[in-house]
Amino acid sequence: MAYKSVDELQNALVGNVFGYAKDSKKAAGRALGTIVEIITYYLLKTWGLNNHISIERGLEEYGNSDITHNVEFSLHPISRSSFLTINKSDKTITAHMILKALKEQKYDLSGFERQSNQLLNKGVLRNACTIATSKNSFLLCSINSELGDKLKLNIYEQSKKAYSMIECKRVGVEEGMRKGPQTIEKAKQGAYVARTTSSLQKIRNESGEMNGIIYKSDGSYVI
Repeated sequence: MAYKSVDELQNALVGNVFGYAKDSKKAAGRALGTIVEIITYYLLKTWGLNNHISIERGLEEYGNSDITHNVEFSLHPISRSSFLTINKSDKTITAHMILKALKEQKYDLSGFERQSNQLLNKGVLRNACTIATSKNSFLLCSINSELGDKLKLNIYEQSKKAYSMIECKRVGVEEGMRKGPQTIEKAKQGAYVARTTSSLQKIRNESGEMNGIIYKSDGSYVI
């Protein structure tokens, strides 16, 4: 069944699915937000960006590493990638198991610190997980394919500096508005973060022209 707007779909969910909830409209809105994130993730994978995707990474704001904001998805440059084959009989696949197998294959792990994440745990499979981190990069793992009784794992190293970010926010009409659509507060926050983290901080020169300034991690800057 088709709905003319997201708001109509949300109202349908309120009555037919989330009627039990204390705040059924908020519950329906969160469900719709989750659907938007799932569609976005698999769209990025369809575009061939699987190895570039990080989920809920904290990106630096204003060039200050002490101020971060988590975004739904960020895309990062890849410095190297390889494949690893392991038995799939194990019910759990941990970062420790993957790193141990990589060491046996003489994979260079110098400068990396192991994380306590699990790619597979009690039948629950993650799309990907971070198995180790270094000063400038993340080492991630995802399942590439099944090969009989074995799994082919994709190992890839992402730079910590993202080249793109994606915020997923559902935009609707707030109740009580009489002067046209009004974005929900969360969407306004997302739009603000996207603008301030992705655009240059702007200053005017003596002739009145607008320039942009980027601060580097060592305190210097580029105009």
